[in-house]
Amino acid sequence: MKILIAGFQHETNTFAPSVADWDDFVEGGGMPGMVEGAALLDFKGINLPLGGFLDELEGEEHEYLPIIWASASPSGPVTKDAFERIVGKITDVLKQQTPDAVYLDIHGAMVVEHVDDGEA
Repeated sequence: MKILIAGFQHETNTFAPSVADWDDFVEGGGMPGMVEGAALLDFKGINLPLGGFLDELEGEEHEYLPIIWASASPSGPVTKDAFERIVGKITDVLKQQTPDAVYLDIHGAMVVEHVDDGEA
C-alpha cells in the first residue's frame, strides 16, 4: 500500500495579535521545524502523532510517500501565503500520484487569514 504522509499543525487563537507566517513554520517554535521528504520517516519513535503512526506500522510492507510536516507555535491566524505554500506542496504531489491512503497529521484548531477552518 502506498501511503502519502504529511502534517500541518497550528493552534490558532483568533484574539492573538500575531500571525503565523512561513518562517514560523520553517522554525517550528516548540516543535520540530519544517521537515520535507524522506526525513519525515525519522519521526519514528518521537512523541508526536506522526511518530506513533510510523511506530505502529513498523514491520509492515508499505511504500511511504513523505511530503512535508510543518508546525508553528500557537498564535493568531496562519497567513494565506504560508497556508497556500504548505498545502500546495501536498496537493502538487496528489495531482501527480495516486496513493492508496493519506495520513495527514493535523491539530484541528487552525484558522487562516482567508479561511475560518484551515483543516476543513
